[in-house]
Amino acid sequence: MRALYYYIVLIAAIGWAAAASSYDVEAKKFIDQSSERYYRLYNQIAAETYASIKDDDDFEAVFSKLTTVKRIANELVQISREASTFDQNKIQDAQIKHALQELRSVGDLFVLGDDYFESVLINLVALQELASDKDIEPYLNGAYMPNGDDSPLAYYPDIQKIVQTSNSSAELQYYWEAWREKNSLWASVNFYTIVESFQSAAKILDIPVLQLWYRYNNDDFLKQMEQAMTELMPAYKQLHAFVRQELYRKYGADVVDVNGPIPDHLFQQVLEQAWEQGSIIESYFPRIELPQYDDFVKDLSAKDLINESERFYTSLGFDPLSKEFREQQLKEPDESQQNDDCRAAIFDLTPHVYLKYCEKVNFRKLMQNHGHMARVYYAQQKNQLPAYYFNSYDLEYSVGEAVILSAASPTHLTSIGLAKGVQFTDKSLMNRLFRMGIHTILKIPMYYVHTKVMNDLLNGTVDMDTVNRLYWKLMEQHAGIEPPTDRPENAIDFPYKFYVNIEQNHQTKKFVSEILGYQFYRALCQKTGHRGLLHNCDFYGNYAVGSDLKSMMSLGSSKPWQEVIAKILLPDNANLSSLALLEYYQPILNWLNAHNKETNAKIGWTSTKRSNL
Repeated sequence: MRALYYYIVLIAAIGWAAAASSYDVEAKKFIDQSSERYYRLYNQIAAETYASIKDDDDFEAVFSKLTTVKRIANELVQISREASTFDQNKIQDAQIKHALQELRSVGDLFVLGDDYFESVLINLVALQELASDKDIEPYLNGAYMPNGDDSPLAYYPDIQKIVQTSNSSAELQYYWEAWREKNSLWASVNFYTIVESFQSAAKILDIPVLQLWYRYNNDDFLKQMEQAMTELMPAYKQLHAFVRQELYRKYGADVVDVNGPIPDHLFQQVLEQAWEQGSIIESYFPRIELPQYDDFVKDLSAKDLINESERFYTSLGFDPLSKEFREQQLKEPDESQQNDDCRAAIFDLTPHVYLKYCEKVNFRKLMQNHGHMARVYYAQQKNQLPAYYFNSYDLEYSVGEAVILSAASPTHLTSIGLAKGVQFTDKSLMNRLFRMGIHTILKIPMYYVHTKVMNDLLNGTVDMDTVNRLYWKLMEQHAGIEPPTDRPENAIDFPYKFYVNIEQNHQTKKFVSEILGYQFYRALCQKTGHRGLLHNCDFYGNYAVGSDLKSMMSLGSSKPWQEVIAKILLPDNANLSSLALLEYYQPILNWLNAHNKETNAKIGWTSTKRSNL
């Protein structure tokens, strides 16, 4: 959970050699003492967390139960209060001033005191369980389920699996509505408590609520997101037009307006089926013509996937995983409890990162492990910094995205022998690229909309009575999506992923990692001197790339966000931009432009006809 994570990254001693005023000396002494107060508990927290994990436990769920948490929370709140007593105007040393500013907010949501433990944590757990509670009756009393099973379903993974295979608009609409009707009241109550908790914590800490929420130390961060959206929109509209036309052909005018927004239940179907045989691109790029990616790893174990991911980073000049990590921080799965839906769990206690990996072996898990390793190696590079610089603006996710793009390239898979004997034809490359594009390009506007909704709720420009109208207005404006039916006045229609790790601002994190991940990938490919199509670049084995990554990682958050990413993107390009992503997908964008012109597809969309929006 956010407060349980961020408190570990904001406290430590700093040493300055410069002369300082007596007031600066007093402030520095406080900072040093604050560090000592925390580090007496640091290793105990890490050891207790990991020792408490059982095979079916989530790291953060366990962490919230640890006996030390309330004690740590009280320490952090006290530090925040003491840091607030220093007059910033009297501080001469810029580093001391920055340290005090960081320490003022170290209490995070813990400043709410018992309300955090007795209310906020409960609300967060309740929001996570919206997706996992088995409380949805199956469509037509289970008539479409194997053996007519009428047992209640959870959204994840039960309904999600149905969406991945179903071609029935009525069935998809039923689940879309049923889940929201079942959860609307509890979602709104628990969700708004989280919104109010951030507003209250910011007021207590005497900092702007959006500063507490975003943490990028950048006043125009939302404007940067808007600029990236502006760059993306022409390409998005081309893909949207193609998707809508294919859905219109599949379901007819009674379900899909060939000129209007796409009904959300069908839009979600398109996303979930992107890599399935029933995808809307099947008649153009059949799934069967893709290489069988899972066959690439069929002879590997779950541990082999970890080793293969590690090998990518060591090829760039990073150190191998330490013996300590493998023995104390890498948790092996319980092979007696096979689970097709298993997910890796990572708990970042920089400089320690604990990883419990999944026992399932497939190509997707291999790529996910490459992303997870970015967090491990990022922690390794920034562990010499004062701990309040450990918050690395979540850039480990963007680095992981860039590494995945390289590791998944046909060039890489062929060169390391996983795709031995496989011929990647131009058509199979387009097939792969199109499915990736659906999965990536169509999601980015949703991440933006979710970010904008939270932004406006937190700053008070919208309230819970009107937020659903805002949500659909933004979904129509930025994504060309509408609900499948008219919505009641009291509806709260956010999807379940909106609530996942909401206290960590997960949706903004996803937006940034996608956009910036492609920017990092292109810049690192340029470092290698790559020529040719961007989507087939591999920077594996390039020490110069590794050097650039290390120089950025080692900064943590000791410099402003844009200065940090400039270590890879260079100062003139150190902003969020969709241009690298567009270059990556240019082959399918060319195909879409020609296809839409040939079929006279409408680009853009008319206004929705749904009521109460």
